[in-house]
Amino acid sequence: MGMGYAGSQVDTVQEDFIKEQCSTEFQEFIDSFEDCSEFDGLDSFAKYVTVEGLNSEDKMTRTERKYIALQKAFEKKTGLEIGVFYHDSDDGDRYDDFFGRAWWVEGVYQYTPAGEKYKDKITRQSFVTFG
Repeated sequence: MGMGYAGSQVDTVQEDFIKEQCSTEFQEFIDSFEDCSEFDGLDSFAKYVTVEGLNSEDKMTRTERKYIALQKAFEKKTGLEIGVFYHDSDDGDRYDDFFGRAWWVEGVYQYTPAGEKYKDKITRQSFVTFG
């Protein structure tokens, strides 16, 4: 099988927007890294979730549970789904809109009532991966 670049797009929101909407849940998620041996911070967690996904419910870490609590709180407040992921620059191209950690957002196009309300906070970004 040949190897090559594949174009991708993702709608993202800034981390500050998530903090504005769910400050308590976001802080609890961040605080969960203090006693977590599996992840040494948010970038580490984002990389893991991007590659491996979350553990099954019976094997979830406290950090994963706090992440899910943040996702649920955000959706309840905004009507939008979010998740964190990591785009490694080694898998991309210099023309990518971003590298590193980002927060994807779902439930935006065609604008739902929630998406219409927050459309000025949402950015569609492009990147490529090699594989």
